[in-house]
Amino acid sequence: MNDKILLIDDDVNILKMLAKVFQFEGYNVLTAENGKKGLELLTKQKDTGVVICDIKMPEMDGEKVLEQIRFRQPLIPVIMLTGFLELETAVNVMRNGAFDYITKPVDNDQLLAVVEKAFQQRNRMLEELRKKGQEEKMAALGRLTAGFAHNLNNPLSCIIAYAEFLKGKYPQEPRLSKIYSAGNKMYTIISSMLNKTRKEYHRNKEIINLNQILVEEVEFFDADLEFRHQVEKKWNLAKDLPEIEGIYADFSQCFSNLIKNAFDAMKGSANKMLGVNTGWDKHHIYVEISDSGCGIKKKDLPKLFEPFFTTKSGREGKSLKGTGLGLFSSYQLLKQYQAAFDVQSELGKGTTFRVSFPYTLAIKPAMAGAC
Repeated sequence: MNDKILLIDDDVNILKMLAKVFQFEGYNVLTAENGKKGLELLTKQKDTGVVICDIKMPEMDGEKVLEQIRFRQPLIPVIMLTGFLELETAVNVMRNGAFDYITKPVDNDQLLAVVEKAFQQRNRMLEELRKKGQEEKMAALGRLTAGFAHNLNNPLSCIIAYAEFLKGKYPQEPRLSKIYSAGNKMYTIISSMLNKTRKEYHRNKEIINLNQILVEEVEFFDADLEFRHQVEKKWNLAKDLPEIEGIYADFSQCFSNLIKNAFDAMKGSANKMLGVNTGWDKHHIYVEISDSGCGIKKKDLPKLFEPFFTTKSGREGKSLKGTGLGLFSSYQLLKQYQAAFDVQSELGKGTTFRVSFPYTLAIKPAMAGAC
């Protein structure tokens, strides 16, 4: 456990006692003998998770400390320590934003339980803010991408039209066919980008065709010249794959993360093969993304879906870096669909990610037609 706690109390004995209790539980503990020093530590130690502060202290009391923390770092939960005769003050600090209060003498088990809840609340708030920020960033990027794509379509349409006209006038010129073909390929990529952007902007449930999303995601990556020309794609999509109901962006972002991971894993490989498979049986509907890349160490497999864990940093001297949030966010996005993730990997040979959904999510043909 790396959670950091700041203890503020003018009683040195209480500071030492509480510090030992939390250190024994695995917390990283900072201590301050007064409110001013506590605020200074909080400014320097920006990764502090929870503050525990005494209410009655000389010079700067706990109420003033709480006020400053709420102003400077409002996401940090503050737990107040109070005596039995200070309950009215304790109620007041709760109104002013304290997470909770504990009466002295301190019950260690009670305090530990409150601290754990405080960390849980802080982590939830941080995750909600991260998701909101990511959604806003993706929406802004989506609008920007859509604008670029729309502006590119107009001159591209002229290029395709003139190439077609010149093909008819000079049929013996093979280069005109290449220009026409390349223009149409670009048009397909741009159309795919616009379609993907439009769908990811909305959070409405719709009928999801997993095969179609996978094709769109691979076409989106085809904008990368290395991916388009150096990565061989091997498709095995079930023609009768059942459709399910869900939010398009949840699936597209997850599959995009898996494809990008596969592409990154093959950066140093001589032969680059991306496999995209789908299938189903009476129990599951599944998607498989495989690569012929560097593979993953066995000891790392259980940690793949943990937040901030990445195997990309310093990989074989390469400059690839990862945030460690791709697989974690993929798991979080598809958790509501009861998705199960399975990973098979062998060093030097490649990796296969399999995402399975319960067949009970399948939309029957009659239902799809009714929609």
